[in-house]
Amino acid sequence: MTTCNSPDLMVIFIIVNIGLILVNMSTLAARVAQRCALHPWRVLSIALILSVLAAWATAHLPVYTSRQALLPKNNAVSDRFDRFLAKFGAASDLIVVVEGADSDVLDGYARELAVRLRKAPEIAQASDRVDMQFFADHAYLMAPPEQLNRLMQFLAEQPAPSSRAGKTEIQTLLAQAEVWLKTHPEPAMDSVDIKMAEAALAGVDFLLGQWQEWLAVDTPPLELDLAKAPGDSGALEGRFASRDGRMQFVFVHPAKSVEEFESLEIFMNKVKAASVALTEDYRQQGLEVPVVGFTGLPAIEYEEHINIHKDIILVVCTSAVLILLLILLVARSVRWALIIFVPMGLGVLWSLGLALFTVGHLTLITSGFIAILFGLGADYGIFTSSRIAEERAAGQPLETAIGRGIGASFHAVLTAGGASLLIFCALATVDFVGFSELGLIAAKGVLLILLSTLLVQPALYALLPPRISSRAAQAPTSVTLPKWLRHGRYPAKLAGIIVGVALLTAALGLWRGFAIPFDYDVLALLPADSQAAHYQRRMVAESDYQAEVVIFTAPDVAEARRITQDAEKLTSFAKVQSIASLFPADAGARAAKAHDIARQINQGQWAERVDTLTREGLPVAAMASLGRVLAGFETWIDATQELAFSSGQTSLVERLESIRGRLSSLQAAVIQGESARLRTEMFWRAVLKWGGQAVNILSRWQSAAPVLPSDLPLSIHDRFFAQDGTVAVYAFPAQTVYVPENLDRLMKDAYQVSPEATGFPATHQMFAVAAVQGFVRGTLLAAGVCLLWIMLVVRRPKGVVLAALPLLIGGGWMLGLMYVCGISYNYANIIALPLVMALAVDYGVWFNHRWTELTDRTPFEISLISGRVIGLAAGTELAGLGAIMLAHYRGISSLGKDITLGLICCLLATFVVAPAIGQFLDRKRKS
Repeated sequence: MTTCNSPDLMVIFIIVNIGLILVNMSTLAARVAQRCALHPWRVLSIALILSVLAAWATAHLPVYTSRQALLPKNNAVSDRFDRFLAKFGAASDLIVVVEGADSDVLDGYARELAVRLRKAPEIAQASDRVDMQFFADHAYLMAPPEQLNRLMQFLAEQPAPSSRAGKTEIQTLLAQAEVWLKTHPEPAMDSVDIKMAEAALAGVDFLLGQWQEWLAVDTPPLELDLAKAPGDSGALEGRFASRDGRMQFVFVHPAKSVEEFESLEIFMNKVKAASVALTEDYRQQGLEVPVVGFTGLPAIEYEEHINIHKDIILVVCTSAVLILLLILLVARSVRWALIIFVPMGLGVLWSLGLALFTVGHLTLITSGFIAILFGLGADYGIFTSSRIAEERAAGQPLETAIGRGIGASFHAVLTAGGASLLIFCALATVDFVGFSELGLIAAKGVLLILLSTLLVQPALYALLPPRISSRAAQAPTSVTLPKWLRHGRYPAKLAGIIVGVALLTAALGLWRGFAIPFDYDVLALLPADSQAAHYQRRMVAESDYQAEVVIFTAPDVAEARRITQDAEKLTSFAKVQSIASLFPADAGARAAKAHDIARQINQGQWAERVDTLTREGLPVAAMASLGRVLAGFETWIDATQELAFSSGQTSLVERLESIRGRLSSLQAAVIQGESARLRTEMFWRAVLKWGGQAVNILSRWQSAAPVLPSDLPLSIHDRFFAQDGTVAVYAFPAQTVYVPENLDRLMKDAYQVSPEATGFPATHQMFAVAAVQGFVRGTLLAAGVCLLWIMLVVRRPKGVVLAALPLLIGGGWMLGLMYVCGISYNYANIIALPLVMALAVDYGVWFNHRWTELTDRTPFEISLISGRVIGLAAGTELAGLGAIMLAHYRGISSLGKDITLGLICCLLATFVVAPAIGQFLDRKRKS
């Protein structure tokens, strides 16, 4: 029961017809109120029972933190996402960010944290790196076939160990290098794989750069600094890290969906507890302690709920106190404050309890609406109690005064309350679930507050009648105008100017309102000090990973392979994670080549050769040969660079220039004596250590074979395979998805790759479109039904104009000021305008009601008489919304600021413009 379509329009139609009947039932309302006043304990007992039941229901009302709960149901995007959740569990990972320490510390901390997290039953996967051992042992399945062929050819061309008698390994190696440089001409550019060439040259540039560092630093390191290797930092070790290696990531996947906050809280607390325990262990051991942060969609939703929950408590308590203080300040009566506040509070409680049996839950949007209902609900109690006070001041007995006061105010209260109710019903018809559920819950809230005001307030008033000497009991006849208002009305010309300027500026505001930009960045709604938003922005800027990942699903590996190949060609994606490369169509042939490579490695005794090279080091006799190799390599680079330049390969030219510069520097450095030789020898042994690891991997290929999904490590299998065999492919966007142009381009490319693309970017795109369309449709429909209701209830054309224009003028001013002040719409404050209509409609309605009642009063006298009540009603709303502006969650605070701006505009329009409008409509009004 989350959206309203044709059945709900029928409901609205029925409500309108019921309203037309109720309008003519002021006498009946007076009788009911008087009966409630005669039997107060009976009424309050029933109200207490309902409140206890509502409190129980409210305690069991779940709060959904997932944005999925705000999306339209039964459409292709939601269905695809739901299917993925059903097969793979949660769609988004919590990302633990580790930074602020040396790379070795970050690596060790992330590795140990992942190990501890994998033991928790609440966690399905915890990955700080790719299992490089597994992928290295099966690299023959992923490497291009031409690379395997070239490796086989290279091994075949090497002389057998017996043919190298009398020469050391290093002498043989350097001699082969000299011969290769002389006999191999520079490559033809048209036959070169540019991407592969760039990767190879980047690797050479990295090694030469490392060599230079070893020669330059005071104390040479013991091994290569792979953090400076080309590509992703840590990629050679499989670590998930930022490009510069200063941040390392642990991706934590929950064991089940965390849509409900209870599940999300358990999951987040488990991860945080593991991190705190590990940090404490590091501290006790005297180790360097890294900084740990959390981001990703679960962290964002957790932060949202925690902050909104705190803000709701702050807002509700603060608004309740402010409203009570305001009523006490104006009325100077505790009893009058209770008479207004208690019925309103009961109506809010009943509406929350009823939500359990209708919508069934609260969301991030609906959970923050209580404070707004507080401000709105107090209005009706203020209107009715002020009229009861007037009847008592006129000498009526208590029960009679209660009945007559309720009856006299019934028309105005029903007009204002009915308009608010229909505005919220209009919101309930939009497809965006966040707004439709808000409209449904708020409409029921308004209805229940009206019932509580008309039934509970009379009973409470009978038990706790305020003293009629309080300000609230002052009769209209006691109004005395100040001297500067002694004429009782505006001069005719001034009134015309006021109305004309008001209408013109309101029209301009409505026109410029269409130009107010929309901020699609949901991270901007989080608190200013949000850790999740901070790290998510840094991940986008400093790494190829981010939380908002596009997910492709395929029925089999062949389709996953096609998706992967197509996605990798697109610049919209920074990185594509897939296991399709482990299942090539020619896996058997590749395994056979891997067997041949392993045989050649073993027959050529490459492991022994590496060990020998390591023992031999770099003798003095080899230095001259090394110098010749460097010189020959520089000559070869020069020739290759000329070809690359003539072919327009700018990136290759720049990389070759870097290599050439390093070669020139190294030629001069290696002849600087024994220190340079020893440092070069240390560097050489570090390279051999790396090479020895590669040789061992190639040697293990003697057992190469095609792999099956069941052969994958469990953490890899569960991430990429569902139980029914569905294969997942994850593509990380290259740019932030919170810029509409980026998101549209990304999803256009994604849907071209596969129409089954899903994930957060897909749902967020639908979220954005649904929110904006829901706002436009809901606002127009709300304005339409509001005006229609006022026309049906007021009936008199002049009365309709007087009741509606202050609201329309105030709304126009609000939009104009938003534009002038540079205020943007966002997913939270976009609902501000229809909420302002629901909250401020009663200003003009009550002004028109008093204008019609007090026919013997001047415009200014009516303004003062109605202004007391309207001002107090507006004050209670502003008190509640002022509390909303204190919210830590910027989405809520921005909503509070915009609604406050709108209410002030509507209040000014009522106080300043409405009397001028009344003068034009009723020229015979006394002055």
